[in-house]
Amino acid sequence: MNFLKNKTIIGQIITMIALIPIIICSIFIFIFVRQMEKEFDHFHRNDVLRTANILKSAIEISENSKKTVERLIDEKLHLISKEIAKELRGKTIEEVTQQDLIALRNKYDVYNISLLVRRNDDIIIAQSSDPNEIGLSTKEWGYWYDAFQQLMSGKPVTVGKGYYQEHYWVGPISKSDWENKYFKYAYYYDGTTEFMINPYILDSEIYHATKHSDPEALIHSILKFKESEIEEIAVINANVLLRSENRDIIEPERDAPILYGKNSYKHEKDHFYIQKVLKENQMESVKLGENYRKYYLPIPNDRVITIVTDLSAGTKFFHNIIFLFVLSFVAAFVIIFFVLQVITKKYLTPIPTIHRYINKIAAGDLTEEIHVDQKNEFGDIAAHLNEMTDRISQLIVDIKNDIETLRLVSNVLSETVHSYFHVMDEVSTTMTKESREIFHEIELEVKEIRQNYENINQQLEKLKEANHFEFHHVSNFIIQSSHQLIRLNDLMKQNVKKVTEMNLSSFDAIQQLNEIIIQLDNLSKDLENKINKFKVQES
Repeated sequence: MNFLKNKTIIGQIITMIALIPIIICSIFIFIFVRQMEKEFDHFHRNDVLRTANILKSAIEISENSKKTVERLIDEKLHLISKEIAKELRGKTIEEVTQQDLIALRNKYDVYNISLLVRRNDDIIIAQSSDPNEIGLSTKEWGYWYDAFQQLMSGKPVTVGKGYYQEHYWVGPISKSDWENKYFKYAYYYDGTTEFMINPYILDSEIYHATKHSDPEALIHSILKFKESEIEEIAVINANVLLRSENRDIIEPERDAPILYGKNSYKHEKDHFYIQKVLKENQMESVKLGENYRKYYLPIPNDRVITIVTDLSAGTKFFHNIIFLFVLSFVAAFVIIFFVLQVITKKYLTPIPTIHRYINKIAAGDLTEEIHVDQKNEFGDIAAHLNEMTDRISQLIVDIKNDIETLRLVSNVLSETVHSYFHVMDEVSTTMTKESREIFHEIELEVKEIRQNYENINQQLEKLKEANHFEFHHVSNFIIQSSHQLIRLNDLMKQNVKKVTEMNLSSFDAIQQLNEIIIQLDNLSKDLENKINKFKVQES
């Protein structure tokens, strides 16, 4: 594993090869997890939708069955009401006793029978087989009171609730004012009696007739199923729940906030989601803690089905799949890593040898050769490296020889220049000294001649009057000769100056040449020092 600790090409190759599946598998795991989450959520949504549709169908079937049974019971109560009216016809309310009503109750198998009469602007229960009913006022009963008024006035009942036939109306199942039970109340008034007949039965009779299709039983069965992840189901009467009023449940279908099931898993935004699904008519869901999710599904009649699912089992299964997948990936990666390690050790062995050989070349050691016994690219590289080092070695040897030759030439040239410089210096010194001596002698002679000419000129002045023409001629000649001697003196001075300048220029040129030779010598020494760093086999 040292090749991984050091930054070797083998380690880099293994690292790069290992990184590729790591990156690919990481991306795949990320996509897989996201897709699994989507599938997991899709599965739960579909399961909830199936359950909701089943429950919705069960509610529709139950309500249809209940309506059918209710109609049968309504018809039964209609017939019973007619028979009771026949038996009580001709009697006043005072003449009907409680025992008479109890007897009729037992005869026609109803829960109780009450008689209602008008009292001023109210309709009260004047007589009943149940003494607790006697004296109850119906004025505050809302549309029930309206229905009573219409029925006792011989008018059709148009309150929009319950079931109506001529002279007969049955209200929805409702709670008793004094007893915590729910009843089916029937009312009959054909004008042949001074009172309205009210037979009623317990709603349990309807329940027993429809319990095979009751949604409560279906919800209980769903929740009881061990494999189900559904924790709670509720059918919510949205309008009642949203009012958030604590009111007595008189008519369950109108006043009960929860029609079927339970709604114990509450969320702070229950009202918001209930309103939203009713408005948009599509399912919504919200997380409840870490392990639960609550779904809201709209159904007809302003109702909402809420289903709470337990995500812990599915999440655990999901995490187990991810764990197994990651574990498989790690195991596969370890196997692939060790296989790559074996392969790279077998086929990439020459790389360290080539690396060491190149380091020796970089250090200047060209005395060795590399040997790689493989007929592949590594063998070709080794052969090319050996050929390259041979050429470099030969080039260095040639450069050393050239440097030696350059040194010899530089030495000879330096000696020649120094010798020439010495000779030139001596010649220049000699020429300058002799020129000065000659010039001095000539100058003295010229001065003497000039002095003689001046003496002659003075003597001639004295003879000026004797012979004017000859004097003038001789005088001109003497003056002209004097001027020529002066020019000769000046010319000799200029020549001496030029010779001196020429000697000085030659001296400067030789001095510059000497400096160039010194630089060339220093350069050859520096190049020799650099070349000497390389170790080569000299033939």
